Amino acid sequence: MNNNFVFFNVDSQQDFFTGGSVNIPNNESILKNLDLVSKAAEKNNIKTISTIRWYNTDSEFFSEMPDYRVTFPIHCIKDSKGARFITETAPTRYFLMNWEDPNGLLFPEIQKNRNIVVTKKVEDVFEGNSYFESLTHNLGIPFMARPHFVVYGVEIGKTVFGLLKRGYEVSIISDANINTNGQPFKKEDIIAKQPTHDDVTPKESIDLNYLTTRELIGDGK
Repeated sequence: MNNNFVFFNVDSQQDFFTGGSVNIPNNESILKNLDLVSKAAEKNNIKTISTIRWYNTDSEFFSEMPDYRVTFPIHCIKDSKGARFITETAPTRYFLMNWEDPNGLLFPEIQKNRNIVVTKKVEDVFEGNSYFESLTHNLGIPFMARPHFVVYGVEIGKTVFGLLKRGYEVSIISDANINTNGQPFKKEDIIAKQPTHDDVTPKESIDLNYLTTRELIGDGK
């Protein structure tokens, strides 16, 4: 694997999987690959960012009649069971960068820890945690190397868009991500979900890198 890879695990929380308040259709289809990717990151000592939605109960996007685009059922309430990582992706040791913490950005901890968990108050991590922009510039990967983010998890579109908008190279693990409709992310999702932005063009979305779990980790040996 490239030494500038940074794995990016997006919102793989219990509320999106079987028994959770959202319970995405077909969610079990990505569990094995999420587990394989997590184990590969540990084995190869790859820096990993894991975001979690850490919502207040009165968040304005909660609705009893959600459209799953702008409004959603109540889920991922901070300190709840549903906000926890699923077993397949849960890091055992990590630095927590909490959006509520006034001291959330600690550069020695960011560089020392392989796993960084980032809480967010809205789905878009660049809006949901004020420290995140600085984090991407100070990951402690090989000196002067610009991160190449390898993205997987749940509803990855806004994260992918935000990284592309800022000029980062992005690869998507095609068989280790899922949207709330039960389908994987598609390149068209960026343009469809961000119709008011021209920062990322259709050509740039086409130029996204796609790979399977097997292509990423090889035979796993």
